[in-house]
Amino acid sequence: MGLLKGCALVIIALYLMITTGLCIFMKLNIGRGPIMIKTQYIKKDNETIAVILDYQEYRRLKEIEEDKKDYYSALKVKNQNKKWTSHNDLKRELDLK
Repeated sequence: MGLLKGCALVIIALYLMITTGLCIFMKLNIGRGPIMIKTQYIKKDNETIAVILDYQEYRRLKEIEEDKKDYYSALKVKNQNKKWTSHNDLKRELDLK
């Protein structure tokens, strides 16, 4: 996900918080190094409408999502290609052995 989409998600979360009358105040930790923010669920009428989580956790989840996409993309390519050449055969074909 690009920076622009990430910013859009933050803006949407803030919009939901403001329009639902929810406010969250966080103490800034300027100059003290990284802090871990506990995951928080924003609810309205007992329904989760937004989630606030630590940026490192967000990045970890995004990497898992990207790895999953890569895995399924590789499976799709593998299933579309019926003829495969082994690594040793390819090296022989290219005179690399």
